[in-house]
Amino acid sequence: MRTHSRSERGQALVMLTLSAILIFAVMGLAVDVGWAHFRKQAAQAAADSAALAAAQAAYVSSSGSPVCGTKVVCQAATPCPTSISSPPSNNLLAGCLYAKTNGFVASGNQNVTMAANTTNPPSAPGAAVKYWINVSVTETQTQLFSAVLGNRYLTVGANATAAVLPGGGGGCIYVLQSSGSSVTTSGAAVVNSACGIYINSSSSSAVLASGSLTITTTGGAKTNIVGNPGTLGPVTITPAPNVGVAAAADPLASMSPPAVGSCTFSSAVVVTTNQTLSQGTYCGGIVTSGTETITLNPGLYIIKSGITESGTPTFNGTGVTLYFQSGGITGSGTGGFNLSAPTSGTYQGITIFEDRGDSSGITLSGSTGTQINGVIYMPKGNLTYSGDSGTGGVASTIVVNAIIFSGTSYINNSATTSYGGGSGGAVGLIQ
Repeated sequence: MRTHSRSERGQALVMLTLSAILIFAVMGLAVDVGWAHFRKQAAQAAADSAALAAAQAAYVSSSGSPVCGTKVVCQAATPCPTSISSPPSNNLLAGCLYAKTNGFVASGNQNVTMAANTTNPPSAPGAAVKYWINVSVTETQTQLFSAVLGNRYLTVGANATAAVLPGGGGGCIYVLQSSGSSVTTSGAAVVNSACGIYINSSSSSAVLASGSLTITTTGGAKTNIVGNPGTLGPVTITPAPNVGVAAAADPLASMSPPAVGSCTFSSAVVVTTNQTLSQGTYCGGIVTSGTETITLNPGLYIIKSGITESGTPTFNGTGVTLYFQSGGITGSGTGGFNLSAPTSGTYQGITIFEDRGDSSGITLSGSTGTQINGVIYMPKGNLTYSGDSGTGGVASTIVVNAIIFSGTSYINNSATTSYGGGSGGAVGLIQ
């Protein structure tokens, strides 16, 4: 039997040691990255809540018209103080308290800065606002296992911008699709917004129309397009758009979906006569086929298989949030949706929330008269209007993958209801 020399045994030991170091380094990297992701989510929640709290405090103390002064502070990015009295003496200190409640302070390995002003917000230059607050939250972490590779520290962070919106200004329109034609029409479509429109497609055909499309922003707001559409043809954008800009982030990316429990209704709820429905989990979806009126009591409706609308049904509801875990809304009749969002609670201001993994979208066909006062949030789904979708259309913030118009359609983004996580008031996240 051959015996290994001392040199061979030494080489084997070195190889084994190096292999062990590599294995531990890879394992450590996975652990550290996972922890960093968790802390980044926590930082985003802190930034969102701080920005919204500061905006709401400014709104309340100024009766909706903030002016830089004692109660409403304007400043460049400044760290929160380490000691804050309760109740806070101004709106930015209120935001700092919210960040602290969520576990982040301007001390040690963390930092929380607040910037605010009544000028054009630098993080959303096309938005028309009365007053904005930007919150930056960072945390430097000491790495554990991956320090073996020389990565001793890692800094995670998050930003959020909230604003007091102009009276009647409503929310912005975000079209998140990053390529191709993301706003299209083959009919006559009209879009109005007093907050701003963000089109993230980098394509030269980001806005494409074979019919006519009129986009109007007011109050100093602009249409912002990542790509440069060049000659717009039958598209009229007033005032002239900002082109070649940076893509806008999903303003509600940190909003958590509701927990989905057991089914309230396992099979599809088929409505053939006037009927009142209550909140619950509709695992088989909702199906209509006649001229019925469906009244939705206030609450959260979790819908797993979408709403199929035909005939001339009408959905009416106040204080309603529709959460689509799968499926969307399909309309092939002449009915409509007249819905308004809750004014308090976790999903304040949210009318439609489509799961981030659901790309079903919403289709309103025929002569569908629709009035939706509240946020429509479906970052992977397309909003499709086919036919006359009413003269009021959708109000407040819209966050969708793409918008498709066919026929005569309107989006009149004119309400002030906005997502506030229970904070109330005409305030909302704009970035």
